[in-house]
Amino acid sequence: MLETIRKRLTLLFSGTFLLLLILILVGVYFTTARLLDQTELNQLKSVSDRDLFERIEHGEDRLIRNPIYFQIMNPDGSVRFTSLPDDLPAKTLQRFMTADEETQKVEFDDRHYLLYQRDNDEQGMIVLMKDISATQDTLQRLIAMLAGITILSTLVLMGLSYVLAGRSVVPVQQAFDRQRRFTSDASHELRTPLTILYSGIELLETEPLSTEGKTILSDLKAETASMQYLVSDLLLLAREGQPGSMSPIDLSTLVTQTSERFKHTLVDRTLALSVAPNLLIKGDPNQLIRLLTIFLENAAAYSDANIEVYLQQTSTDVRLTIADHGIGIPPENYDKIFERFFRGDHSRHGTGTGLGLAIAKSIADAHQATIFVESTPETGTRFTILFPIS
Repeated sequence: MLETIRKRLTLLFSGTFLLLLILILVGVYFTTARLLDQTELNQLKSVSDRDLFERIEHGEDRLIRNPIYFQIMNPDGSVRFTSLPDDLPAKTLQRFMTADEETQKVEFDDRHYLLYQRDNDEQGMIVLMKDISATQDTLQRLIAMLAGITILSTLVLMGLSYVLAGRSVVPVQQAFDRQRRFTSDASHELRTPLTILYSGIELLETEPLSTEGKTILSDLKAETASMQYLVSDLLLLAREGQPGSMSPIDLSTLVTQTSERFKHTLVDRTLALSVAPNLLIKGDPNQLIRLLTIFLENAAAYSDANIEVYLQQTSTDVRLTIADHGIGIPPENYDKIFERFFRGDHSRHGTGTGLGLAIAKSIADAHQATIFVESTPETGTRFTILFPIS
């Protein structure tokens, strides 16, 4: 149970850290991309100075680190001067010039370019174009680097989160161990006086007593037996997560024998049994007998009709089903029925302690089994336990 909590905390910690890291890296990427784009645009704007254009018109473009292509349009739309590449698609240029956008990125011949347009002093149009392939390559390398940082950080964060989660569950583990030791010690301490009390009552029953005295002794004996049963249940719960010897067992034989013995306790009812032969699982036979007995006792206590037990194997698991036709369980109580001492609104139908299904769940968990419940009020309940195939 605590290992499950630790894994969930690991996912929570690493997920939170990773989300923050991704947000930071995404912010770094977009900030860097915006700065590079702004730098390229600023260079184009600086080149739009008329004096510099006159130098470029005379071939003096050595003043510019990366040659910038441009085109100057007259007010009537005719081209006054151009140095745009010949392979620039005319449709691309025309679409940009007729758009309301000041800048636009285009790609052709596997190269990336930034287009910029503005009106000149003569009310004409100036279009500038700069090769920004190097900038785009830089951004691609930045993406690869950030992806690598993310993957490496994920591995580191998961390891760190697992360690932190382990430290976080230490107080929980200590509290759980203290509770388990207390329950176990208290159960052991109570068993001896209860046994002495029960033996004393049995001895008194051999003495001549009045009818009222015999009635009182009978009630005391019943309550003492109930207390012994409760102490045994508490002791079993105290060992939760500590199954006994696990070994391959024939579940078919175990279910058949346990169900046949239980049949003798039923009055005016039958127990229908359908068991596939030779189904093997790995488990503790004593705990599995206790598991089946709990469900059979519940079926008998909460139903006056027949009980059905099925055992079959699928491609993924071995399924044990116990069905009754009794009062049923409201859907809102499906999870609560496995809590300790919970007996719902139908406790009058049984004389148990409210620990049975909690014990059943602890046994199922110890065997890596899963319990499913299907129930309809006033119609019946079906419990299905799925065991992993051995």
